[in-house]
Amino acid sequence: MANARAIKNRIKTVTNTGKITKTMAMVSTAKATKAVTQIKNSRPYAERLMGQLEMLGSATDTHPLFQKNEGVEKTLLVVITSNRGLCGGYNANIIRLAKAAKNESTDVLMFGKKGAGAFRFVGLEMKEQFVDLTDIPAFEYASAFADKLIQAYQEGCYSKVEIIYSKYYSAGSQKPVQETLLPLSSGASDEESEYGVEPLFSPSKEKLLEALVPKVIRLSVFKYMLDAVASEHLARQLAMNSASDNASEMVKILTLNYNRARQAQITTELSEIVGGAEALK
Repeated sequence: MANARAIKNRIKTVTNTGKITKTMAMVSTAKATKAVTQIKNSRPYAERLMGQLEMLGSATDTHPLFQKNEGVEKTLLVVITSNRGLCGGYNANIIRLAKAAKNESTDVLMFGKKGAGAFRFVGLEMKEQFVDLTDIPAFEYASAFADKLIQAYQEGCYSKVEIIYSKYYSAGSQKPVQETLLPLSSGASDEESEYGVEPLFSPSKEKLLEALVPKVIRLSVFKYMLDAVASEHLARQLAMNSASDNASEMVKILTLNYNRARQAQITTELSEIVGGAEALK
């Protein structure tokens, strides 16, 4: 009977754990939906902004944020991980990529407790750590951080600024990537308009660049953060759904074992009753 009682307690524990993981999956689904909605809503603005930048053509070559800081060897690496676990290999994959990119000439700005803990565990230094990235990032927060990166680059502290984060492709596809934020790559060309002449700009191209370039960088940083949190929530949703399925399967196995244990116990008790009755004859 003790064995059957232990199995019954185990069934209760696993059932409660399954309820928790199912709830966590539902919460992650709701958060991921909000983040993905923001990603989709920001795309038209981003496309229009990049279209305006491309129209400026070779004028981008004169802007300092399109030029590499010559003679500077240091690189600034921004790594975006999560503050919480239970999201499968989300953090492990990003941290693995960050460790491979880290060297003596790299300063690391780390987002998330998980990434910071992993770096400290292996003795890798970080310039600064941030734990205030919310589940749904605000554009104001991303803008302030982007301005900080722009200032560091313009002061000549770094040759380039790179971002490591989990890129969102779809609900079923997210992948850790390393992308260069600064210097910017224009990919622009001085093409004539559909009327066969180069368009005129007022104000000048240079003044338009001064207004557009910071907006592009702020929007890029905001996109990195949105992609990161959306990927985190989706990874946690998948992990919790898998845990819930495993809990359900385990309950089935434990229930079968419990029934067998009860059957064996009942058989033993019947045998003892029959044996006792035979002994009294």
